[in-house]
Amino acid sequence: MTVSRIALVCGCFMLFALSANAQQADESTSINDTPPASAPPATDNAADQAAALEENGEKAGKIRFNPDEYQSLVFTHWEHVAIQDVRNSRGQTRTVTDAELMRDLKKREDELQKVKPPPEEREIRLSGIVYNDQSDWTIWLNEQRVTPSAIPEEVMDLKVYKGYIEFRWFDDYTNKIFPIRLRPHQRFNIDTRIFLPG
Repeated sequence: MTVSRIALVCGCFMLFALSANAQQADESTSINDTPPASAPPATDNAADQAAALEENGEKAGKIRFNPDEYQSLVFTHWEHVAIQDVRNSRGQTRTVTDAELMRDLKKREDELQKVKPPPEEREIRLSGIVYNDQSDWTIWLNEQRVTPSAIPEEVMDLKVYKGYIEFRWFDDYTNKIFPIRLRPHQRFNIDTRIFLPG
């Protein structure tokens, strides 16, 4: 059992004990017909009675527990997660600078002003593969000759096999990465995410 749970259980037990003592005190005053000398004068209004009891408790040096002041002492799941996140955080946090904010705003404006490329540029086509071994191969991707020493910047993690290729394609327009496997004379449409022959 963690320290926070032990503290929570102890706190709940103390509140239970306080409320039980308060109930016993209320019952003992209601049983006796004659009010004690230190009891507040009887009034018709419940709020006046509560104020009189509070004054009497302050005079005696006792602090009474008012359950209306506390909605709940049990944390919700999200409050508990937030507390754990703060306790487990490491390092220092800093505020975002104005230069960083302006840079991000400009980047977003540039992304909104991007012009969509024509449909023929939204496809990735593999025309053929010439494979000798893992370090000696040539493929034709989008009518461009690709070798181990000349790989386009959009292509990442390229693996060439005798019958197909596997790679990840970075699409600059959508700013997304697509994992793709192509066979010769096959194409992939980025917008519809469909593999087509040809």
